[in-house]
Amino acid sequence: MNAQHEDGSKNGEGLRWLFIDMNSYFASCEQQANPALRGKPIAIVPADTDTTCAIAASYEAKAFGIKTGTMVREAKQMCPNLILVPAHPKLYVTYHHRFIEAIETCIPIEDVMSVDEVACRLDRTQQTADAVRTLSARIKIMMREIAGEYLTCSIGAASNRLLAKLASDMQKPDGLTILKPSEMPQAILHLKPNDICGIGANMNARLSYAGITTMHELWEADAAHLRRVWGGVMGARFHALLHGMDLPSPTRPRRSMGHQHVLSPDTRSTVKALTIVRQLLAKAASRLRSESFYARRLILEIKWTGHMGYFVDEIRFRETQDTRFFLQSLMTLWQRVPDLKPLRVGVTLADLAACTAHQFDLFERPKNTELTHALDKLNEKFGRGTIAFGNSADYITSKIPFSHVPDIGET
Repeated sequence: MNAQHEDGSKNGEGLRWLFIDMNSYFASCEQQANPALRGKPIAIVPADTDTTCAIAASYEAKAFGIKTGTMVREAKQMCPNLILVPAHPKLYVTYHHRFIEAIETCIPIEDVMSVDEVACRLDRTQQTADAVRTLSARIKIMMREIAGEYLTCSIGAASNRLLAKLASDMQKPDGLTILKPSEMPQAILHLKPNDICGIGANMNARLSYAGITTMHELWEADAAHLRRVWGGVMGARFHALLHGMDLPSPTRPRRSMGHQHVLSPDTRSTVKALTIVRQLLAKAASRLRSESFYARRLILEIKWTGHMGYFVDEIRFRETQDTRFFLQSLMTLWQRVPDLKPLRVGVTLADLAACTAHQFDLFERPKNTELTHALDKLNEKFGRGTIAFGNSADYITSKIPFSHVPDIGET
């Protein structure tokens, strides 16, 4: 019988997780689908205007310093030959399902972390560095065969998901990094604390204020110190994860769902924006029903052009899934909207209740429920936007949120 080691493994290497991160995913999808874009600097944009920013950039564009969030006007100055490509969310979802299929020919996927990241739990036969190298090579081969040669990935292996994610970021593109517990912390001491997922600008500033500015100082800090920095148990949890413990992910109840849209220049008026907001709300309501929730609150948010700031308002109501009721509530809010020039609009359905916990109301109208479900079935069969309540803009394909990967039919 193999001896049990301090890291909890029986094989002595303690590798339990594989994290797969697609490289420059949106741009790579465009280059895979359109060979004319291959080898060229491209930026994915929500609209063809200099006032928006890049959603993603190809590695050729990244070589000029262009990255996610770079303003288009600035990006064009950095790279005069930059090609702007409008976002095609349905394409990215299509390739998402293809690379998922490729991975699952090699290993089951434990969690889909986002549209371009997945985590896989290694079984006992896969928990050595040699086995991980063999498995990773196989995944990359299947990725090329099923998704395409331009869909590459970087893979990380470690004792838990946090460290495996960190490892996947350490060699890009098309890399493989294995962080054995026996080689820690030496293998990561050249990194900065904010290279770790979850340490953003604010937390990095708090760490710095607490005297932690290097990875070595972060590693040496005890759990009590990190608990004070984080202001709670999450600091102690982070300490355990950093030191290799494989903790289960905390479960968080779903609290809201919604959609946002950056308006094109020709729709930046409250009159034209309303038809788009209605469509966003109808999409959110459809998602609400497909994921078996009811909502108690509708939030409307508008960002104005220039430096005019934001408009945010909300309305509360009984639990419902009824699209028509949501649209009526939206019109109540819209009457309060000032006549300014909107840049971005968004709606959120909040205070969600699962269908299993729904409290039926004496005045619920079964016919409304039957109508909304009938519309859902028609749109699912003939395509989203086929039928809708009242006037609607041309159908808006989904923005790809990293916390929710839509079905192909939803895009």
